[in-house]
Amino acid sequence: MLTLDTSDTPLLRITAGGEVTREEVRRFYEEFEAALDIAGRAGLLVDLSGFEDIEPRAMLEDMVKEFGLLDDLARMPRCAVVTGNRTIAGMIRYTAPLIPRMDMQAFPPEEGAAAEAWARDLPPPRPGRKDLPGLTMLDSGSPDVLAFEVEGYIDDDHIDRITAPFRARLEQGGRFNALARIKRFGGFDPEILFDKSLLGMKWDAVHALHRYAVVTDSGWVGPFAGIARMVSDVDVKVFPTSAEETAWAWVKEPIPKEAPSAAM
Repeated sequence: MLTLDTSDTPLLRITAGGEVTREEVRRFYEEFEAALDIAGRAGLLVDLSGFEDIEPRAMLEDMVKEFGLLDDLARMPRCAVVTGNRTIAGMIRYTAPLIPRMDMQAFPPEEGAAAEAWARDLPPPRPGRKDLPGLTMLDSGSPDVLAFEVEGYIDDDHIDRITAPFRARLEQGGRFNALARIKRFGGFDPEILFDKSLLGMKWDAVHALHRYAVVTDSGWVGPFAGIARMVSDVDVKVFPTSAEETAWAWVKEPIPKEAPSAAM
């Protein structure tokens, strides 16, 4: 069972019970997208206290639909999930920092009232995309250090701003370092994930990058940095904003000529 209650906006109540089927997921998202358009901006209260299982095809359908809503996360600034399942609650606590523009928290069933109050108390809207510059290249002062700043929403119009300098540096050969200053991340256009120029640049860069510094106070960056360290030989470090000078000094250290090239 998967139901949506829209009678109490700006709070949208979602209840999952028993085993959720693919047809229920399809019907739910048709109702949900229409309800979100009407509400404009709403908090989500997801009750999983009676949830037991989900069909494999339903899970795939749900993932595809959720991916399609990435561009609308700013309209759902808070999502409270009520569950007595410690595994689900743990997954929410771990993945919540990775979700831009939405704050997600897990609550046990006995704190259902607190979950509702928190989801209903929406924070003030953040500046819109047009007010945020997205991505800007920075002057590092070194030919072996590429640096850029992220502030706001990144769409496909920003791709050339970062791929062109990286491509130019890759064509020079040899290894180099990079620094990313993330001031405020407002999300990204999902189409970026399928941009061929960006995918190709990332594949080439991972073989040429020696060090990659990320300067930010955003907690969601840490898990991504950990994944990057596991799947590549690039030395990735996250620095708080207060230690930006240390980050710059780290990426400007001479790259050892005898060190082997990074490989996947």
